[in-house]
Amino acid sequence: MGYGEVTPSIITALKSIVGERYVSDNPALCASYVSKSVMGLESVEPDVVVRPRYVEEVRKILMLANEHRIPVTPMCGGLSGGYACPLIEPGGILLDLGRMNRILEVNTDARYAVVEPGVTTGYAWAYMRKYYPDWCIPIPDGAPPAATVMGDIIERGFSLVTTRYGPQAEYVMDMEIVLPNGDVVYTGAWALPGAKPFYRWGLGPSFFGAFMGSQGTMGVITKMAVKIFPHPEHKDIIAFGFESPEDLADFTLEVCKKEIGHMVQGGNIWLVPTRLTWEKATKDVISEQFLGYPTVEFWKKVGVPEWFMNFEIWGFDEEHLEWQRKTIYKLAEEFRSKGRKVEEWKLAPHQKKTRLTKPNKIAIPYAIYRGSFLFITWYLPWKDVPEILRISEEKMKEYGFPPVLWVAAIEHARQAIFMPIVCFDPTNPDEIERLYEFNRDTTEIFVEKGWINYRPDPFIHAPAMFHRGKAYYEYLKKLKKIFDPNGIMHPGRLCLP
Repeated sequence: MGYGEVTPSIITALKSIVGERYVSDNPALCASYVSKSVMGLESVEPDVVVRPRYVEEVRKILMLANEHRIPVTPMCGGLSGGYACPLIEPGGILLDLGRMNRILEVNTDARYAVVEPGVTTGYAWAYMRKYYPDWCIPIPDGAPPAATVMGDIIERGFSLVTTRYGPQAEYVMDMEIVLPNGDVVYTGAWALPGAKPFYRWGLGPSFFGAFMGSQGTMGVITKMAVKIFPHPEHKDIIAFGFESPEDLADFTLEVCKKEIGHMVQGGNIWLVPTRLTWEKATKDVISEQFLGYPTVEFWKKVGVPEWFMNFEIWGFDEEHLEWQRKTIYKLAEEFRSKGRKVEEWKLAPHQKKTRLTKPNKIAIPYAIYRGSFLFITWYLPWKDVPEILRISEEKMKEYGFPPVLWVAAIEHARQAIFMPIVCFDPTNPDEIERLYEFNRDTTEIFVEKGWINYRPDPFIHAPAMFHRGKAYYEYLKKLKKIFDPNGIMHPGRLCLP
């Protein structure tokens, strides 16, 4: 049984649900939602875009789509740390939830906020700074202000407090979810009518995890209670340079074992030139030995370490902040006394200000280097960081890409999140093919080592992981069948039917 089509009568029905103004099958508007960079290269245009405002509208849209077996792709708004365009044809209905953009509750005693899917990081940050300046909603760092809080959390992403408190999914308390048949279900304590969202694990065995990382393939999350965290005004960033990935990883682990740092992230020297335009990055010196990319020697001469980490620290007062500084510097001295290489990278005031500004746009400039960029994101044990950095650096050079590498500590370096950032020319078929080959090659290596891609490509990462985790995949398909028996929710990047 195939998918149904979006016919004129379907469009008329959609308009009757949300209003004519919020439904469009205009080809130009539909094409504007397609994203073939940042988090993935595979997407097709939707047949129609629908922008509901209320949960009841979402229910009626899903019931209509379920009746006619029309595929539905929900998106929170913006890129939300990833892309949400359909991966199946026909493109069906793109459910743009950007109009559902309210912060419904902030409870500073129980320390949660209830948000809708369209709440952007820029709005959330400004709202909390104005009304609750001592608290912050966890927003992704590096993502633009148009990205959404819920989008990043559903992706289980990296936030400004991830080094201290863990991945974004750890911050979820309870959720309101609309299933394809129109049922509204609640997870956690919310499953009990009248209860506050104080307990994630609900009335019995919890199924909330099925919706974390689901890419919208199980249902549509329309409300989420998310933890909020203390937001002191005293902040600083201390950066260190290293000569090797081993020194970077070992020193960072020693700091994180002291549970210091709200956000600890860094990488290699290539993070610097590839945030500039091609012309500016190459105007000073060109390396004929490496495919015409700028040499790292120039950037070393101006003070950029070959490997570095930024330790962003927050203090409840200046004394607390100073204690953290002193502890970090003491650990650095002890590290050097053992013959290891670690030197402070003195940041200029404007460099610190840029890093401390939230939400910042630190990731966006990679697009201007060669026209586009792709984040390929892996979770792994922190002790494996040197190995993945060295493998990725070698492989990116082998496939003709500047080896731009980023890594961050998760929950005080219990885990690491790692990304090779592939800057490429989207108009060059050869570069795109080399990107695919690089992705396939490294995926086989990384999965074999037990590392997890958490925003998977549907044709590379997901098949490689599920081929090895067959039992997990079989039960994931059964869960999908329970929540979405007609298979109308788009399969995301999980290879689910």
